[in-house]
Amino acid sequence: DEEIELGLAISERIRARYGVVQDPQVTRYLSLVGSTVAAGSERPNLPWRWIVLDSGAINAFAAPGGYVHITRGALAAIQSEAELADVLAHEAAHITEKHTLKGLQKSMGMELAQNQADYRVGSALFNAVADKGAKAVLAGFGQAEELEADQVGLEIASAVGYQALGLTHFLGTLNQIHAGSNSKAGLFRSHPDTEDRIKKANKKARIQIVFGTWCTFCGS
Repeated sequence: DEEIELGLAISERIRARYGVVQDPQVTRYLSLVGSTVAAGSERPNLPWRWIVLDSGAINAFAAPGGYVHITRGALAAIQSEAELADVLAHEAAHITEKHTLKGLQKSMGMELAQNQADYRVGSALFNAVADKGAKAVLAGFGQAEELEADQVGLEIASAVGYQALGLTHFLGTLNQIHAGSNSKAGLFRSHPDTEDRIKKANKKARIQIVFGTWCTFCGS
């Protein structure tokens, strides 16, 4: 419950910054694909929410508790349902692996331990944690977390029948969009080298194609 409450507070901050696209058909479609993806994750019972942000930038954000945000710019760059499912699964993996929570525990662990009695929804400490969490989500995760989300996300998408190569196709699109640019804004910010991500994702996808399922002994 605490994770969901914190995730909602972080999501509210993200939505306040970008605004939300008010298109019922787009939201319904996103929710249908997202709900299918979430069913293949290790935490299907979270109250998953799928939100379209009103921004032309190509980006996506995952907040604790099942709040996944994707920009209209990212949706415009996505070319198939498999790509959409793989991107949503990548963000879902950030949540199932608790990347934001682990980062907050590392940076604010001592303060939270010392002031646990003051940590409640609406309190100054809760708002401080939510503010820090929102900044961390918007800034992007580190390379280790991104690579883990790529791998876990591919497993999630594959578990519900989506083609794992969707992620590599989308990463290829990102590479083309940003070719020759020194900027790594949006989905590129703090992410690993895209070519490296494509190679690793392709390797994982090929294993899935050969074996028809994911196996723990296949390696990453």
